[in-house]
Amino acid sequence: MLRHAACATTAFKLFAALAAAAVLVSVAMVHHARAEFEEPPLLSARDILPSEQLKGPNHEVADEVENNGLFNRYTVSSPFGSFEAPSSSALGFLINELNAIAAMKKVKTDDTAIASLKQSGENTIAGLKNLFTNTEETVKGAASGVQSLFHRASETIGKREVTGAEDSKAQQLIGFSRSKGEIATTFHVNVYTRNKVLQEELERLAWADYLGGLGVGLATSVVPGVGGIVLSTSGAARLLNEAINTTPAAELWVQSRDKLLALGMDGDTVQLFLNNQMYSPALYTVMTAALESMKGVDNLELLLKVSLQASSPEMARVITEITVLTAGYHTHVTPLKMILPMARITKAVTKDGAVAVILPTDHLIWSERVASALMEISDTPKVAESAGKELWVLGDLSDKARDEFKKAGWKITTGAGQHLLPAKD
Repeated sequence: MLRHAACATTAFKLFAALAAAAVLVSVAMVHHARAEFEEPPLLSARDILPSEQLKGPNHEVADEVENNGLFNRYTVSSPFGSFEAPSSSALGFLINELNAIAAMKKVKTDDTAIASLKQSGENTIAGLKNLFTNTEETVKGAASGVQSLFHRASETIGKREVTGAEDSKAQQLIGFSRSKGEIATTFHVNVYTRNKVLQEELERLAWADYLGGLGVGLATSVVPGVGGIVLSTSGAARLLNEAINTTPAAELWVQSRDKLLALGMDGDTVQLFLNNQMYSPALYTVMTAALESMKGVDNLELLLKVSLQASSPEMARVITEITVLTAGYHTHVTPLKMILPMARITKAVTKDGAVAVILPTDHLIWSERVASALMEISDTPKVAESAGKELWVLGDLSDKARDEFKKAGWKITTGAGQHLLPAKD
């Protein structure tokens, strides 16, 4: 049985306190509404999920859904065990991964032969040969060739921390990790997934491919993923995912470092971020790409500083989603002028002076926890009422929360993903 609740619980308790402050209006408003605060509800999956997410050939979502005032928690059963998804975005990823696992299990391998070859290392020379062949570039700046490999490796000695989402250094050296990355791309998943069942299947097929040539490119029975925010399988994000899967982790580290430094960010902050083990190479690469797309926005480094708070993989994912969605607003809605602090997260200010609060929440309620967090807001410039205040959320709001925000003059956009991350991209 596989459960993800342990790492997610702490993350979302913390994030609840962080994100809550960003969506409130004034202290007076808090005191007025204190007697009318809502309690987190129990929701029905049948009422909030599309049919393809509710049940599929490889999963079924339990009808009872817990909401903590910000995010929904889903329990998912499958032929591969029981799983929990701490948000709707995470649920999309999980369903895609379960479909990939099912497709992978259809590919038969000689596990006895694989174990023998792994033990003897008979294919080590062939693996080392891979170090001297150029990697096909999928995005600008992708790793290529032995010159890049050795140059980059020397730069990270004593500086880079290996995360728990990566293969061992030996596996990366002999070329096994490249086989694994190519298989992950074939099955439309991320090679740095923390799904243990999926990692086992990736390992099984990667060893078969690395040691004997599996030819997994023919295995195309993957059910298209329902997606998530980070590393979706469409458009530019898909290209980024492919590059992440096939680029050595050390190279991703150096690429991200160089790009962040080029944005003028403090070197110590950059290294603290990149060495935070809660961020897999996939997450910090996506975070970096999002920040790079907002080049020229004032106080951009604040988003990187906020990321240092991540104390679990789930927290890291949520913070990355905030950054990706903020970049989407800058690119697809209106250009941003600056990023400002709001409690322990951020708000965005447009060139016209409007404030945009952008959150990856599922179902936001009018809770005491949300209201009390308002007291953390301080030392931020007051935005003129005429400039406008915008709240963007991935999911929706309770009727009470919607009413309170509208009374305070907020413009609300729910289902924000389609606006901030349009499918054509």
